[in-house]
Amino acid sequence: MEYEVVTLPERKITGVGVRTANDAPDCGPKISALWQHIRAHQSDTKTYYGLYTDYQQDGSYLAVVGTEGAVCTPDEVCVTIPAGTYARFHFKGNVHSGIYAAWQEIWNMELPRVYTVDFEEYLCCDAAGQGEAYIYVALGHICQSCGMPMTLPEQYGTEQDGVPSQDYCCYCRKEGAFVQDCTMEEMVEFCLQYGPSARMDPDMARKQMLPYFATLKRWRK
Repeated sequence: MEYEVVTLPERKITGVGVRTANDAPDCGPKISALWQHIRAHQSDTKTYYGLYTDYQQDGSYLAVVGTEGAVCTPDEVCVTIPAGTYARFHFKGNVHSGIYAAWQEIWNMELPRVYTVDFEEYLCCDAAGQGEAYIYVALGHICQSCGMPMTLPEQYGTEQDGVPSQDYCCYCRKEGAFVQDCTMEEMVEFCLQYGPSARMDPDMARKQMLPYFATLKRWRK
């Protein structure tokens, strides 16, 4: 799936939630019940949100369906979508079956996910389930050359004055210069030795990585 990397401001979503997991037998019915509740009580709202947050090691997460707003009653759940960088996927089709299929593709993609809040933003949907939506996946601070997530101080490269680079990792940037003098395609081939190809077909990994790398600062046209 194609996507673009976007920076979003903070926003608050208020609605109803339930804890579940993708492999739970009642996952689908639980989330469907959330949607039925919201649509019954806020039918005049144009934009709905489906959120996934509070991820746990056992695979469970908090699923929330709601609308934008900071006022939260005792019976509701209020979730803050943090400001930050997200991979944004555009969806158009049947939301009942298509969104789940889209997520299945996303789960198999090599993304530097931080598992804070991932969410769906539904722009419109008719009675037959045909609609348009965006899927947002929270991304970490990633190297804008090789795509590596940078979570530790020692993983950051350095600029000419010795300060940590905010855009590039220690493998790509030293003292204000790029370590590798290469094209984007050559960088992808280099990264294939250490990343996705270890877990999937190299050709498939390459097909996914090329459009992703094209969104990074060093390679962006």
